[in-house]
Amino acid sequence: MEVRTPDEIPPSAFHLRLALIAGGGPFCDGYILGLIGIVLPLLVADFHLSADATGLVGAASLLGVFVGGLAGGIISDRFGRKLLYTVNIIMFAAFSAAQFFSDSFTSLLIWRFLIGIAIGADYPIATAYVTEFMPRRWRGPALAGLITFWWLGYVVSFVMGYVLISWYPGNWRLVLGSSFVPSVLLLLCRAGMPESPLWLAGVGRIAEARQIVKTFLHTDVSFEGVKTNHTRAGAGHALSMLLSPRYRGTLIFICAFWILQSAPAFSIHTLQAQILEQMHMSNPLLAACVVTCFTFLGILPVSFGLINVMGRRTLLIGSFILASAALLFIAVYPGQAGWLVVVAFIIYSAVEAAGSGLQFVYPNELFPTEIRGTAVGFASSASRLGAALGTFLLPLGVAHYGVRTTLFAACAILAAGAVISWRWAPETSGLSLAEASHITLS
Repeated sequence: MEVRTPDEIPPSAFHLRLALIAGGGPFCDGYILGLIGIVLPLLVADFHLSADATGLVGAASLLGVFVGGLAGGIISDRFGRKLLYTVNIIMFAAFSAAQFFSDSFTSLLIWRFLIGIAIGADYPIATAYVTEFMPRRWRGPALAGLITFWWLGYVVSFVMGYVLISWYPGNWRLVLGSSFVPSVLLLLCRAGMPESPLWLAGVGRIAEARQIVKTFLHTDVSFEGVKTNHTRAGAGHALSMLLSPRYRGTLIFICAFWILQSAPAFSIHTLQAQILEQMHMSNPLLAACVVTCFTFLGILPVSFGLINVMGRRTLLIGSFILASAALLFIAVYPGQAGWLVVVAFIIYSAVEAAGSGLQFVYPNELFPTEIRGTAVGFASSASRLGAALGTFLLPLGVAHYGVRTTLFAACAILAAGAVISWRWAPETSGLSLAEASHITLS
């Protein structure tokens, strides 16, 4: 058999299957996080929530993602991708079911926080798994495709939530508990998936890595050039390596652009119906569902190859600029919100979704295998901490300063993202993983 490097393996049916199964995690993530935007008005009425409590319930799962992302990344680098690849989906199912039986606001906050930990753990695991299996020309679209699955889950959550509330008015427990169904289905699909061969090669288990490639991809692979350690360093060493001068600039760039995308995005998407209601939009929940469905206008072309044609750098800078312009239009729009405001929200959602495709691409390409999970987990944790802060503060900002002033602040955040991306965003299209991970940002 012809011997190739992992980047040179031809795309196969297994690669497609792996990408689809890996995408199930982000689908559940998007579904679980999206549901809170549907039930939030019901929770406010049911528990008589203040502005700060409203922000807290929206941010609870995001705070859990902060913990889970960092822990999941470190564990997956230390013990392999496969272990948590299944365990975190079991957590999805268990905590989803627990939400159905929540009998108090405090218990709901606890379950949302715990389910956030499971979601956070899936980010570094699923993305590293896809990165380390995919051939070069599929890597960017496949990683962006994981974001597509996230948005698909988010859209389905709005549609299913709207339908369930229409059929069972006021039953927020049923809506939140519905995430049990896709979690169990994904658990069944992930059974039997192999360990990452690059991770195995990195810990000196070359024979096992080659056997997995032969079994699932029907070819032989050379792991020459893969940095090999027969034992994996502990969490402290992985973090110290990540924070070393060699990777510090890259980590700062990844965290900065991810935070500046996520902080306004999660808060606006979670509280979109309430924002539209504040702007006197008739049927704001339906309008929010329509806006959410149009996110695919942005992310689908990216996952089908635009990310390679357009390039990572141009896509990131352009998405920040267009998203900021769309929110600026909404902020200065006079009078009652109409369909022009909805169109502007659609433009914002589409371009923000397109740019979000890079959240899984850049960190997986710019860091080597031995710290890839830790790096993705660290960056996703930082981004979700920013998103949680934004989601918590947005209701307070609207209550104290009004919708338009708060949207101006979101515009400023996105504009800062454009400046940072123009200064530091590298172009990694067409590079091998080894070439991309040797890029140094300072």
